[in-house]
Amino acid sequence: MNKLTRIAFIYIVIIIFLLSLLSVFLFGVKVGHFRESPVFDKVYSLYNYVTKFRNNIHKTFNKKKIQIIREKKSELIEEKKIINSNSVMNLDNSSIFYSGAVPKDIIIAASVSLLEGDILNHYLLFLRNKKIIHSVLLDENKKFKTQDNLYKLPHGLIISKKHQIYYNFDGGNSLVKKSICGDRIWDIKGKYHHLMSINEDINYLWTLKKINSGNSSFTEIFTKIDAGNGEILDSFNVDDLIKANVPNDYFTIKQRDLSSIWEYEPFHFNDVDVLNKKLSGYFSEFSEGDLMISSRSLNLVFIVNPISLKIKDLFFGKTRRQHDPDWNRGYITIYDNQTEWGIDKLGSELRYSDSRIIKIDYNNKKKISTLKFDDKFISDARGNYDMSHLKDNDKLHLIVSPYEGNLSLYKNNKKVFKLINEHALGRLSISNAKILTDDNLIEKINLCKK
Repeated sequence: MNKLTRIAFIYIVIIIFLLSLLSVFLFGVKVGHFRESPVFDKVYSLYNYVTKFRNNIHKTFNKKKIQIIREKKSELIEEKKIINSNSVMNLDNSSIFYSGAVPKDIIIAASVSLLEGDILNHYLLFLRNKKIIHSVLLDENKKFKTQDNLYKLPHGLIISKKHQIYYNFDGGNSLVKKSICGDRIWDIKGKYHHLMSINEDINYLWTLKKINSGNSSFTEIFTKIDAGNGEILDSFNVDDLIKANVPNDYFTIKQRDLSSIWEYEPFHFNDVDVLNKKLSGYFSEFSEGDLMISSRSLNLVFIVNPISLKIKDLFFGKTRRQHDPDWNRGYITIYDNQTEWGIDKLGSELRYSDSRIIKIDYNNKKKISTLKFDDKFISDARGNYDMSHLKDNDKLHLIVSPYEGNLSLYKNNKKVFKLINEHALGRLSISNAKILTDDNLIEKINLCKK
């Protein structure tokens, strides 16, 4: 073989090698983008198995770390430990600090995780002024097989006008209804999760339920439940939505959501919010009973008729990994987490912007704006926002950053109260919170103590 032939041979080998690499890369892109079976299914099954194995090892040998949402951080806040007037809870090891005060005639109800010894318990705390005036243990029926409390957190929360409490857990196994005094009224076995809502005029709930252990969001069921007796009234899934909206293709745009902290989910639905009769009067485009649904993985919020399953409106790409869309007086609000896809070198979600609350005004051609407050907030995951109209056109805004372990209350745009769930080992979760203005609530709470 002469010199020229050898050079040509080497070039051919290099070209074949580069073409092979390119082919493998393009094949990987095609599989990842189009989720082609059976190849993708096999690849993802292997990925999922390795991920779950690693997480199980982590949980087994690092329980203490899992209990903590965030490492302890220094923050400029008055070092005032909240007063516990309810002996049910043990706050010797868990410290809840505050600054400011809850305004007069207002009660804040917050679902808070407390590490009592080696046990992580979850409570609904009722805060007035600077005190805990009442608490309800958020637990599940011991007859239902469920995860250890270390690995689940409360999420969905409803406090009805009749002073009844509905809640579920991420990582739990039921939907629970209790009285304001903490007495269990009913519970429904099932993997109910994330945020839910109630139409009190007709007395029914809409919630999310996973029907098996699969990772596909096609296993998610949107479920309508009688709030009085817990009977399932109606349900539909993603496949039903897709079929009802042909030829529109809203749900086949699947973004890759793979990292060390998130399992692959093409949709990740995290809220279903029903439009009640009172607020429906502010929207000519929608009717009582319409549902507003959030899909975190698609950066999508859409409004659908629950009977025809026709999508009436949608907002795509206006938010990043959003939570908690809510109906209001002619506008909707969305908790926009603004986290990026993937994780950084330290294992945290990538972030280029602070979180925010956006407002979409239907009375002004669906103008989108950001609510302004006198400080910033961040929530890498989850998130909860509540608002209440006061006299003299004042408004209260309540923002919860669950994984930061804090809650902030604003009157108009100025902060008036802040709560931090600080343990000696680090931050614990404040999962959800509501603004309550019912004068009769105090009387109900006082009756619980008799």
